[in-house]
Amino acid sequence: MIRLRLYKARERQRVIDPADLEITFFAVDPETRPVFEHDGVMVWVSDPDHCRVERRVRGRDLHLVESGTNVLPRARGLEILRAPDAGYRWVHSLDWRWGAGEYLDRDRVEAIVDRALDMEPWAVPEGPVGLVQLSYLMWFHNGAMANGAAWPLDDCTAEQIAVFAAAATYFELDDIADLIGHLDPDDALNHEYADLSSSFGEDASLIRDALRCKLVEAPEDWGQ
Repeated sequence: MIRLRLYKARERQRVIDPADLEITFFAVDPETRPVFEHDGVMVWVSDPDHCRVERRVRGRDLHLVESGTNVLPRARGLEILRAPDAGYRWVHSLDWRWGAGEYLDRDRVEAIVDRALDMEPWAVPEGPVGLVQLSYLMWFHNGAMANGAAWPLDDCTAEQIAVFAAAATYFELDDIADLIGHLDPDDALNHEYADLSSSFGEDASLIRDALRCKLVEAPEDWGQ
């Protein structure tokens, strides 16, 4: 049975016929904070192009991770609804839902981001490998948001640009790594990076999601 819940609409919940799933999935307005549920798998549609996929098993909140993040293309969410029992990669969530589809970061995630921002990446890096890699990635990110994604072409060496790309690869953010590896002065790159890194309209949301995954998968990289 496939259910659709709409948190900001008069029609709160209904059962969807599998034959109508695709039309309904792409027609539903993200502003209503929709969540599709099928065999315990929940797909939250948070903007026109992206979704998150979650499930709850024995009292634990899990999220599905692909390419290092739980921010997935919206079309991928439809595929998962059609095959909820396939062998997906589920990891323990560090974030939690609050109210109707809202997400809040644990203080731990924000504290780690703040520590990375305080580091000087081109000095001799001190700290756990994960923190160092996050520092490089956030250094690139903040420069891209302030000055355009191509800013390293004028301010960094080829070796430093390669370090930025390697940091994105460490977090399994392959699209960002590829973008950094092919920097171009074209202004279109600015919009591409902004859309990519802030998939849910929140600054660096994709990077924070990748950080959550790494904290679970490789605690030793964070001095844990």
